[in-house]
Amino acid sequence: MSRLGSSSALVFFAHCLKQVPDPRSKHGTSHPFRTILSLVFLGLLGNVTTLAELERWTKLYFPQLNKFLYFRRKQKKWQIPHAIPFARVLRELFLADLQNAFAEFVNAILGDPPLVGAVDGKTAKQMKDAEGNPILLLNAFAQTLELHLASWSVDGDKANEPGCLKKHLEELFTMYPCLKLLTCDAIFAQRPLLEAPQEYHRDYLFQVKENQPKVLKKMQETFKDVPKQETKNSHSYNRQVDKKRGLVRSAVCG
Repeated sequence: MSRLGSSSALVFFAHCLKQVPDPRSKHGTSHPFRTILSLVFLGLLGNVTTLAELERWTKLYFPQLNKFLYFRRKQKKWQIPHAIPFARVLRELFLADLQNAFAEFVNAILGDPPLVGAVDGKTAKQMKDAEGNPILLLNAFAQTLELHLASWSVDGDKANEPGCLKKHLEELFTMYPCLKLLTCDAIFAQRPLLEAPQEYHRDYLFQVKENQPKVLKKMQETFKDVPKQETKNSHSYNRQVDKKRGLVRSAVCG
């Protein structure tokens, strides 16, 4: 599936990070900015979740990392970033810059096969806002690839998730042109949001449950005579009504 070999992929990965602006002052920087970013991303891929672990991980795999990342030398010794320089850089970065760089790398790896994305809101229990409350994040995944695509902070409570998704739809589809279909749970089945993907010529799989009785009833009436079997026409609709669970799904295919 990858259009790049393993060695080429690592080189291109470092290249993608060049588009992220360095937030630090030009004076007093002890480690290359691209090297720090590369180490953070690679550490996360290796399930390294704390900066202290990242420092130890870098020391452990330094011989391999030094082949494609630039490390400075001082008094004939290689300078490996400590946890504090990692923290100083990360707290000044913008999420959008990082996600755009990651998306460029993912697109190069995957090529252009159509992707299905799932959107869901989750509470980040290990992170808190300025008031000490857990941060609610809206996440986009490519489930079949077990790949995280993007995340955005949701202001307030879970009810704001649909508005957050609508706000970032253009950003998501711009980052991932091969993303052709979004799947979401019932909270996202709102008219303004359902109409929005059509502007970008994308398809949307949505759910309507019993907590939306009026909409559910109208959809059941509308789809009651529609065959449940998908037709051979790629531009047809595939609809399913499950009366026992009170659930209606509709997907626009093709």
